[in-house]
Amino acid sequence: MSRKDADPAAIAQVLTVDAGVVLEGKFNPGAYPHQHLAVQGTNRFGLPNDVVPYVMAAVETLGRAGWELVSFAQIGDRSVCAVMRRR
Repeated sequence: MSRKDADPAAIAQVLTVDAGVVLEGKFNPGAYPHQHLAVQGTNRFGLPNDVVPYVMAAVETLGRAGWELVSFAQIGDRSVCAVMRRR
C-alpha cells in the first residue's frame, strides 16, 4: 500500500490511512470495517511537529464522523500517528 492509497480494502487490511486521504475526502469512515484506525502523517522534510497540524486536521474531520482520538505518538524522525476509535 502506498502512503496515499485511498483503496478501502487496502486501508482495512493495514488499519492505517494517510491524513491526506482523509482531508481530501477520499476515505469513507462509515465503510471502514474495524473499531480502531491509525491516521498517519509523514513529513519528508523538517520535523515531526511540522506535520502535527496536518494529522490533527484529519483527527478533527474523523471526529465529526463519529470517531474519537485515543492516542497520538511520534514515529521515527518524521512521522506522527493518531489512533482513533469509533464511538
